[in-house]
Amino acid sequence: MIKQAFLIFLLGYFSFISLNVKAQNNISYVKLLGELQYLISQKHYDEAYKRSQKNYKYLGEPDFDYLLGVSALNSGLSAPAVFAFERVIEAKPQWYEARLYLVKSYIAANNLPAANSQASVLINTSASPERVKVAARKLLETSQLKQRLAGRSYNQNVEIAYGMDGNVNAGTSEDTILIPNLGEFLLSPASKSSDDNYIKLNYKGRYSHPLDQRSALSLGISTDWYKFNELSEYDRINTNITGRYQQQLEQTLWYVQAGITPLLLDGELYRTETSLTAGASYELDKQLSVFGSLTLGAMNNTFDEKLDNSFYTLNIGASYLSKRWYQSVSANFKNESANINEGDFNARNISGVYYQVSALLAQQWQLSAQTGYQWIEYQDDHPLFLQTRSDNLLILSSSVRYLVNKSLALQLALNYQDKTSDISLFEYDRFDTNLSASYSF
Repeated sequence: MIKQAFLIFLLGYFSFISLNVKAQNNISYVKLLGELQYLISQKHYDEAYKRSQKNYKYLGEPDFDYLLGVSALNSGLSAPAVFAFERVIEAKPQWYEARLYLVKSYIAANNLPAANSQASVLINTSASPERVKVAARKLLETSQLKQRLAGRSYNQNVEIAYGMDGNVNAGTSEDTILIPNLGEFLLSPASKSSDDNYIKLNYKGRYSHPLDQRSALSLGISTDWYKFNELSEYDRINTNITGRYQQQLEQTLWYVQAGITPLLLDGELYRTETSLTAGASYELDKQLSVFGSLTLGAMNNTFDEKLDNSFYTLNIGASYLSKRWYQSVSANFKNESANINEGDFNARNISGVYYQVSALLAQQWQLSAQTGYQWIEYQDDHPLFLQTRSDNLLILSSSVRYLVNKSLALQLALNYQDKTSDISLFEYDRFDTNLSASYSF
């Protein structure tokens, strides 16, 4: 009997002690929350965060985690803030203020997709107060703007090359030509093929500005400057400037591009080409795509208006991309119409087929090659030769590229053209080779 009474007494005593300790802990916890709230109200965020860190035993308590997250976020510590608010909304999904702070924390941590997702939850939840929805919309706009700004890019590349052009002026190898009704004439050196060494400088720059997650604007410029060793009359600067708008709609990328290409020959403007292109690329799967485009444009020649023309080009093709290989086949048709009647003999139709391949041979070695064949049919008799001209052009090119590092590359390029014609003056072959170094930044 005495033993049983003693056991009951011990149980009662320990229960009392336990309740007393729990009450004291509750008082300490409530007191801690009050202190943290006061420090935060006084904007003493660092002190509040340090105090929270010392009481890590309360992690998992929603009220404590909320104050911990607020103090961490305002102290510039986005990661602890994210973890704290994630614990809060897991325990109390309807705590909308905590979810707003989670959106802010994701933005601070640059986890913008997660920020967009949580903001959308608040906007689309009917039970969330209107003031919360307004705040969530502003945060969503901030996150999306930050995504667009983060997507901006500007790439530049500078290249210097030394090469040899086996036919600088695309001249014939014939010594004489036969002109109907006039007889045979000896060709001047300017009309015959001439070879020379050259130095080439190239600059490429491209700026891309996302408008939203599916569309973007971009500007590009590419300039080639050729300086020949002896044939300075063929020194030239060729520049291409483009502006492009593109939009991704499911598997299809649509784009519109405007371009201008001036050519300076021996220091003077020789011709200017302007163009407008609309096109699309459709992904059949992750590796195979098909593409097509239509280009309208005009060519204005400064020295001879008989060379002025308006043109349109249709282009279709397909490409295949794997881990180490890129292959592309395409076909196009180009119609060039003279702007004045006296230039009709320069009007022509060009049909072409092309194949391109690039292979990553090793981590630092890349091989590229391209072949193409063109059928060129002129639309009127040549005024001197009194017949309609018909040409065929074979194009072969290849290059091997070595990446010294992420920015510096060395390249050896070989280019060959063989043109046949029913008028021998316009036949030629041309071999160009160069060694270059390029730097990207």
